[in-house]
Amino acid sequence: MRRAAISIVGIGYFVLSNPVLAHEKDLRTMTDSSGETEVAFCYRPSPNSFGLPGHAFVAFSARNPAGVRDFRAVGHTVASGASSVSAAFSYFGGGSVSGAQMEERYTSIKQACLTVKVDRAVFQNAVSAAQPTLSKLGFPATVASSMERYSLGSNDCITFAEKVATAIKPAGLTVPSRSSIDTPSSWINKLIASNP
Repeated sequence: MRRAAISIVGIGYFVLSNPVLAHEKDLRTMTDSSGETEVAFCYRPSPNSFGLPGHAFVAFSARNPAGVRDFRAVGHTVASGASSVSAAFSYFGGGSVSGAQMEERYTSIKQACLTVKVDRAVFQNAVSAAQPTLSKLGFPATVASSMERYSLGSNDCITFAEKVATAIKPAGLTVPSRSSIDTPSSWINKLIASNP
């Protein structure tokens, strides 16, 4: 598939979702001659068919007037080389581990998403919110990614999805509060339920 000209660390190619689990909300306020833009908030079940734990991520999609769609999916996760035991311990007050924004390369038929159609300016705000803070400050990508931290419950995949959702909130997206026991699936389901 063709890649978009959006600068985000960690880019994905495709996501397969079950139409029964797909939900849409249209927050557009105007037509756009340059095409349509969407931001989707998704989760994979825990464990999924590959035995991977639950995970939330955000997908960015832009379609031009010719119908060509550029799609990218990104999530915040534990960096390679970080111990899964240490990552789990981070939830209970243990130290954070190396984290990174990574592309989402898997597919899951049971994936659930809330796809939000937005105006281009709102889309750009969401893309900006997805960029790592250190990258925004001008650090080279290699330095920024080596300094990112991950901690369950406070700087994890849900935190990342919530940060992007908050960028869309002024356009009319309702962003639910996160509880200390929310999992990726429970928080995304709260987001879906809050935006019928």
